[in-house]
Amino acid sequence: MEWPPLVAIAATNGQKCRWADTLGSMTDGATRRNRRFAFLGVIAAGLVLSACAGASDGQVPKVAATPEPVAGALTQATPTPRGAMSDEGIVTVGLTDPYTPTSTGAATDDYRCFLLDLGLEDDRMVTGVRFVPGNPAVVHHAIVYRVQPSQVAGALTRDAEDAEQGWSCFGGPDLPAPTADDDALSAIRGAAWLAAWAPGGREAMFGDDVGVAVAAGSHAVLQVHYNLLGGPGPDLTEVQLRTEPDDGSRQALQTLLLPAPVELPCAPEESGPMCDRETSVADTIDRFGGESLRTLWGLHLICGNDLTKPPAGATQSCDHKAQSDMKVYSSAGHMHLLGRSIQIEINPETDDAQTLLDIELWDFDNQSATLMGEPQLVQKGDVLRVTCTHDVSLRQVLPALADIEPRYVTWGEGTTDEMCLGILSVTRA
Repeated sequence: MEWPPLVAIAATNGQKCRWADTLGSMTDGATRRNRRFAFLGVIAAGLVLSACAGASDGQVPKVAATPEPVAGALTQATPTPRGAMSDEGIVTVGLTDPYTPTSTGAATDDYRCFLLDLGLEDDRMVTGVRFVPGNPAVVHHAIVYRVQPSQVAGALTRDAEDAEQGWSCFGGPDLPAPTADDDALSAIRGAAWLAAWAPGGREAMFGDDVGVAVAAGSHAVLQVHYNLLGGPGPDLTEVQLRTEPDDGSRQALQTLLLPAPVELPCAPEESGPMCDRETSVADTIDRFGGESLRTLWGLHLICGNDLTKPPAGATQSCDHKAQSDMKVYSSAGHMHLLGRSIQIEINPETDDAQTLLDIELWDFDNQSATLMGEPQLVQKGDVLRVTCTHDVSLRQVLPALADIEPRYVTWGEGTTDEMCLGILSVTRA
């Protein structure tokens, strides 16, 4: 079955990732209960499988060759009943009833999660994804997460906690971990995402020999970020997943996350109680729970730093050894508003050194992935180094941070926190 190409939709002002607009909901989301760093799933999905409408020509880099967009209105494939599979293996899921986004206070964003039954009776490989936004004026981006069979009961409970359709979710779907021994660091290293869409996105084909594995009995969570600056109105977004039986003929795409600590002191001319590291860390624990301290310590532990006196400075890096042979299909990075640059290197400072990612001027509004011309081979034992530089002086020039109290900045998901995260889409030997 040939799907019509998804017509590229020009992003309106309300759809662009504007700092001030996004940060309103980030601040609101930071006060919610700890999400075990599910926020990283949002970033990994949005960066690796979608391209923000930041490319100069407005087009989206393709994972594989796809038909060129056609002029005119958004074309629709003949819909398959939700949760049912067509003869061609296409599963259509989405909102069952129109949802009208709302916001609280001065925020103009609504992050909403919807639990979807995929209806899979056998293990499948997702080989292509096509998003059909129901109301393109307000749909800023959409992400589909895998929900493993062991998580379904918890997901149903989470859904029932909110009287409205779906539930509010800034960082991610906020579901129980797949296994009881998962911790914050394991959440940092992996993300249970399927696919993502941003304005301008078309059908993504993953290639002839790769796919994303989804087990029988799995559900999915569709997270939609609505930006109300695009106007009011209901939405009925749907997603079509192209699937094949998981017969071993395709390799499974995985997300490899490469975090590094953030230890950014206040500028010399800044002062205040939050410029003290211990006070700032205590505030982070108060906002996100005790597990945030485990994450801070864990990052320094895996990066070989002194836990009692971690190195402070604008530039931080971390070396990660490849645990197996792998091929890298795309690379991306993630920081917040104080980010300046980010690099990912293979075997740095050696004759075999290679660069997977080099963003010299970080743009929070354009976090699209860089696709490899050919998959890049990484061998077991190779060093993967991520390096980030942050700039505390940006607090003085960014309107979104104008009223933020100066503070010592460490790793965290809030507006006043930062991240240093390299993201690779890989297949493993």
